[in-house]
Amino acid sequence: MASSNTIRRIYAMKDVYPISDITDGVDPIHVQVGSQTPPSNRIKSKRAALTYNHVAEKFTIPISVAAKELGVSTSTLKYRCRELGIPYWSYLKMKSLATLESSVLGFARAGSQHIIRHIREEMEAIMDNPTLKISDETKDLRYRMYELKKKMKRKATAAV
Repeated sequence: MASSNTIRRIYAMKDVYPISDITDGVDPIHVQVGSQTPPSNRIKSKRAALTYNHVAEKFTIPISVAAKELGVSTSTLKYRCRELGIPYWSYLKMKSLATLESSVLGFARAGSQHIIRHIREEMEAIMDNPTLKISDETKDLRYRMYELKKKMKRKATAAV
């Protein structure tokens, strides 16, 4: 509750500053000093404006960067993701598939187009449903590419 001295000062100034200008129409006698204001509607409206499609577009970048681009905090983005049914951020899956795609393109051989098409289809499926697991075929391909890179690296170091 405001002290009586504060109230007297406010009423003494009402000729200079009308009380409505000082208090925005709120009775100064019933205003609690230090009371907390309700949560901002601006934050709620930003969170509500995040649709599944807005969020899914950002799966290819880390969540902290995505939050900055969307204009919300990381916690707000995570909260909204849970509301939308996205249990976790799919960045690592998408990064893994993108790396696999670039590896396959780097070792481009005849007939690798269907492999690249498969990887891209899997990326699109994860964009639609981030809870999907990477298929066993893709995991096997990822392992084979890893082994191939390791073999090439050994050959390069042995030649030197």
